[in-house]
Amino acid sequence: MKKNEDKLCPSYYAKPGAELYGVVNKSGFIDYLQSTIEIDETFVEEANKGRDPEKRFRFAGSCAKSGCAQWNTGKKGCGLIDKVIDIVDNEEKTTLQHCPIRSQCRWYAQRQGLACAQCSDIIRKLEMKALEGEGIV
Repeated sequence: MKKNEDKLCPSYYAKPGAELYGVVNKSGFIDYLQSTIEIDETFVEEANKGRDPEKRFRFAGSCAKSGCAQWNTGKKGCGLIDKVIDIVDNEEKTTLQHCPIRSQCRWYAQRQGLACAQCSDIIRKLEMKALEGEGIV
């Protein structure tokens, strides 16, 4: 895991050094790992043999801040989580499920439990919305 002052992007892609923190289950939701696993080139090669790894796993990596197209300079934060909240629209729960990256998650730092309420649904629901013509970005 990265240093405490570094924020992690919870919507990272499969590349060596990324942190695997969740697996998409048969229902299309995320099963979070107890702790992250740093992936290597072998994992990336194997994962790319099937559907896109990002459709089957959740990865975290260092937030690129202004080096990312999703960065909102005015708000000094990730603009993607605001779009996700608007689309998925899950209510914030009083009890949060376990997440191995929460303490360093960029989205949690910005939107707390409301970001967490969307996270497990992101792959399934966002793909459905995109097919309906309501995609993000």
